Amino acid sequence: MLFNLIKGRNKQIFKEDTERVIVKKFKYVIVGGGTAAYNAVKKIIENDTNEEILVVSQEDTVPYKRPPLSKEIWSNEDPNLLESLEYTDWSGKLSNVHYDPESMYAKSDNIHLIKNKKVVDINLEKKAIQLCHGIWYGYDKCLIATGVRPGNLDSYTAKNDNRITTYRYLDDFKKLYNFVNQGDKHITIIGGSFLASELSCAINLNVGKKKNIKITQVVPEDGVLSVFLPEYLSEYANSQMRNSGIQLRTKQIVTDICESPDSGKLLVKLNEGSESFETDYVIVDVVMVPNSNISKSKNLEIDSTNGGIVVNAELQHRSDIYVAGDVASYYDTLTGQRKRLEQNDHARATGELAGINMSSNRNLPYTYQPSYSSELTPNFIFEGIGNTDAKLKTYSVWEDPNNQSLNTPNNKNKINIFYLNSDNIVVGVVCFRNFGKMNIARDIIYQSKPIENLNELNDLIPFIQFK
Repeated sequence: MLFNLIKGRNKQIFKEDTERVIVKKFKYVIVGGGTAAYNAVKKIIENDTNEEILVVSQEDTVPYKRPPLSKEIWSNEDPNLLESLEYTDWSGKLSNVHYDPESMYAKSDNIHLIKNKKVVDINLEKKAIQLCHGIWYGYDKCLIATGVRPGNLDSYTAKNDNRITTYRYLDDFKKLYNFVNQGDKHITIIGGSFLASELSCAINLNVGKKKNIKITQVVPEDGVLSVFLPEYLSEYANSQMRNSGIQLRTKQIVTDICESPDSGKLLVKLNEGSESFETDYVIVDVVMVPNSNISKSKNLEIDSTNGGIVVNAELQHRSDIYVAGDVASYYDTLTGQRKRLEQNDHARATGELAGINMSSNRNLPYTYQPSYSSELTPNFIFEGIGNTDAKLKTYSVWEDPNNQSLNTPNNKNKINIFYLNSDNIVVGVVCFRNFGKMNIARDIIYQSKPIENLNELNDLIPFIQFK
C-alpha cells in the first residue's frame, strides 16, 4: 500500500541492460520499516521538515516495536487485543505495539509509506532502488535498515508444517496468540536465548493456567541465558522457570521435528539418551540472518565475519548510502573492532544517528553503548549493557554481601555484575533487580580504565532503595 499515492511525476529514464523508468525521485529513501527506519524518519523531519521521504517496508503494517511481542503484550486480557495491540509497559503506561497509528501516515504530506513490498536492487550509480514489482524510485540519500530475518527450518522433516514456526514478526505473534487462545495445548519452544526464555515465561505466567497451556523449553546449553549470565544466575533462572511450571529440558538438542504417525501431533526428537515427546506447536529460535543481499550487482560491501553491510563510524556505506540497525556492520570506536548488534536500543540509536547525519552536515560518529532489559519471572528481572558474554571474567557485587544466595526464601538481594576483558577493563554490566543504572554503567564502560583491584567496583553502582 502506498499512502499519498505517487502518480509517476518527475520521471527519469536511464539505460543499463534494459530501459528502466524512475517514477519519482525523493530526497530521502528508507529501505525497511522497523525501529531503525522509524527513528531515522523522526530525525530527518526534525532537520528537514518539508522534504518528502519514501519508506519501503516488506511487512504489511506500519512500523512497530518487537520486544513487547515476547513480553508485556501477553499480559493484556482484552479479548480485542489483536485489534488494539495495546500493552502496559514497565512504568505502568498504556502503550501500543505500533509507534504511530496508520492514520498518521495517511494524513502525512511528506512521509510516503509503501507496505508489503521488497526492495530487490539498488543502483548505486544511478541512485535508485527497484521494488519487487519492477518499479524504480530515485533518491538523493538512502538509508538501508532492512534488519534481519530468521534462518530456515530445512533441517526438520516438518519444515513446511504450519504448526512449526520461527518468531520474529507481528504476524507470528498473531498466529501464536490465536493458537494459545484455543486452550488445552502443549507448546514447545526451542532455544535458550532472551526471546525464547521471555516468550516461555510470558505465555506461562499470563495464560498458562487460564487456558491450560503447557510449555516445554528445550535448551542445548546448561541453562537459559547461559551465554550471557554467570553460571549461578543462569541456574537460578532455571529454578525460577521450573518452579513456575515450565518444563525446562537443558543440555538437550533437537535432532528432528516430524508428524507423529500415531497421534498426528508434532513429534520432537532429541539427541541420543533423551526421550522424544509430542507437542501441538513448536517455536524455533533460530539464528538470524542479516538482510544485506539487496543489490543484484553485489556492489555493497558485506562483512564476511559478522555479516551485514559495512559502514564507517558515521554509519555511511558511501557518501549517499547509510545503514542502521541489525544489518549494519559498524566500527566500534571504543573497542577498535567491527561489530554487528541485534538489539532494539541499538536499532533506535543508529536509526536516529543515521537520520541526523543524512539530513545535516554534522557527520557524528556512533559511540553509543546500547542497553537491554529482560524479565523472565516477577523475581528475575535485569538490565544489561555492553559486552555481556559469559565467557568473560565476571565480578559480582551483592547488595547484601552476607547473604549471597538467591535460593534463600524471600531473598530480594540485588546484584551488579561487571564483565571484564583480558586487560581488566569493564566492557559490560548487568544489574540484577537494580533498575535505572544503565547510564552509570555506560559511563564506566566509556572510561575504559583497567581495574587494578576488583574491590574498586564495589561502590561504582549504587543500589536502588524503595521507600
